[in-house]
Amino acid sequence: MIVGDGDILPDLIKLCENANLSDRVTFCGRVSVQHLSLYTVQADLGISLEEDLGLSYRYTLPNKLFDYIQSGVPVLVSDLPEMAALVNKFDIGRTIRTTDPRELAACFSDMLNNTSERKRWKEKLLTAAGQLCWENEESKMLKVYHQLD
Repeated sequence: MIVGDGDILPDLIKLCENANLSDRVTFCGRVSVQHLSLYTVQADLGISLEEDLGLSYRYTLPNKLFDYIQSGVPVLVSDLPEMAALVNKFDIGRTIRTTDPRELAACFSDMLNNTSERKRWKEKLLTAAGQLCWENEESKMLKVYHQLD
């Protein structure tokens, strides 16, 4: 299931058709924030492969990473400083340095088939979700705002 839209979507659709994968891949298009979690909880693996195209990319923490965590979905992320630190701190998936299709496919396969690792990640995701939530951040943000008054 591929959720979202972008400039490569027509190429992805064509690629699936040419590979006779249309019966196995569903393109959902853009989904409202209110409905996104309904899709995310169905995922077996959350993927955030960002390129290091500058400081804003290098130190990014994409919203989708937190969506995966809150939905209990193990992740595979680019080995960029902040994403790697988060994944490694909570032990909720893996990081990867390559975008080579064969290496990515091997990593996906291993992550999806390694039942002991998946079980550990699922347990660790519960801890991460409990710590990385708005309820824990709200008071910190309000404290900063009150100091500005």
